[in-house]
Amino acid sequence: MKLFLVLSLLIFASCGDDKFNRVEELKGFRILGVVASAPEVAPGGASNLQLIVSDLSGGGRTINGTTKSCIDPGISLGASVSCDHDPSTVSGNYTIDTINDADLGVANLYTGLASDVVNVTVPATIFVGRSSREQFNGVGYITIFEFTVDGKTETAFKRVAATNRGTFNANPSITSILLNGTNINSKPNKNDKLQVTTAAPESYNFINVDGSQEVKTEELQVAWYVSYGELNKPKAEAQEEVKYLSSPPGSTMVILTLLRDDRGGFFIQRGECHLVIISPVKSPLVSR
Repeated sequence: MKLFLVLSLLIFASCGDDKFNRVEELKGFRILGVVASAPEVAPGGASNLQLIVSDLSGGGRTINGTTKSCIDPGISLGASVSCDHDPSTVSGNYTIDTINDADLGVANLYTGLASDVVNVTVPATIFVGRSSREQFNGVGYITIFEFTVDGKTETAFKRVAATNRGTFNANPSITSILLNGTNINSKPNKNDKLQVTTAAPESYNFINVDGSQEVKTEELQVAWYVSYGELNKPKAEAQEEVKYLSSPPGSTMVILTLLRDDRGGFFIQRGECHLVIISPVKSPLVSR
């Protein structure tokens, strides 16, 4: 039986009108996620970043891009995704080799984890001028990826947070991917139900604006992609069932799922038809 991939990745909101590309549909080049070995670190700490990409129509190629790493300008507050404000910006390059990378190639429909790694070191001085609340809850350090592919510019960014909380966010975990209630080992048929089961979300301490401290529990969300067909709900809550609305193709098919917490954590999981071999790779977003 042909290869059947299951990966955990990122999704964006988009229009549902059929005149537009459906958010779950994989076709051209897309940056689907940025995997970070550590979504949170102490000041001076490091995290390794890798891209999850899909390039179904690319036919196998090498794509060269650039990276910039800097202190978060305040993206969550409306600032542009840019490093123009930071004179200590660190620049680099990133190469996606969809032919030779172990997780890519024609057998995987040029979809998976790029082997190139960006090692990001958060400045030891990132807390200078920051309030005790900011230092506890986390100060962001972002890396921006940019590529020009088929005449279009594609960008993504990843935020790694520096905190003195003492305990760091670990990436969430998918325990199984289910098709109609059992471990997936074949392509779904029309109206079949897909679902992920997960480990329990983490709890963590958070300081509110008034200075009070509370214990929060992460909220987990799952996003789905398919190389063929349509889903009734590409973005869902953890444990929620998603219906596949199409008849599957007779050829190889890719399904991608993302489990994301609300602190920047991702989980990646691959499964193969028949053997259902699960090789988890922990991660965190194209944006955070």
